[in-house]
Amino acid sequence: MNRALFILFSFTVLLAETRTIAISYFDNTSGSEQYNPLSKGLADMLITDLSNVKSIQIVEREKLESLLKEIDLGSGKFIDKNTAQRLGKGLGAGYILTGSFLIMDEMMRIDARLVDVGTGEITMAEEITGKKDSFFELEKELVLKMISAFDLDISRSEQRKVNKVQTKSFDAFSSYSFGLDAFDKDKLEESQKFFENAVDIDDSYDIAWDKL
Repeated sequence: MNRALFILFSFTVLLAETRTIAISYFDNTSGSEQYNPLSKGLADMLITDLSNVKSIQIVEREKLESLLKEIDLGSGKFIDKNTAQRLGKGLGAGYILTGSFLIMDEMMRIDARLVDVGTGEITMAEEITGKKDSFFELEKELVLKMISAFDLDISRSEQRKVNKVQTKSFDAFSSYSFGLDAFDKDKLEESQKFFENAVDIDDSYDIAWDKL
């Protein structure tokens, strides 16, 4: 095999092994609307972390937001398996991660389902529970379970990037989430204030700085 054919073959194999995944918003089942924007913040955290894995192609959150505005979910916001498949196909994804989160007092639970868009099969179902203030650890646990579900071997460099904590402050994370929600609603001045508040709380919150 000459060099050109080898490169073409290697590139084709790489494409075949790359999984395209969409991360949908997680439903807030806490019974408190104040936590609604966290669904976008959680999705954004997952997208940021999983984007560091070369063998995974992540659909941009903005594409999901645009498609959700076109799809009528009916009276409820819950994304069931059929809706997840519809979203995944619309986004050109092979898999879609969806689920819900519950915050009660100082505890937080994340229920996640990974749906094969082609078959509708749920290939991963996880329940992760911990303290609300340790939300970043729960999110990291979910990321690692996703990587494990695909049986991926990631490099030390990828592992280092995946392990990087975006923020340990729940208040900063909450403000950032509200900023995303305001931005999606074209409330740009309001979103800027939320992002500024997020970095005021946690000066090392890089993705909040990026949004600013």
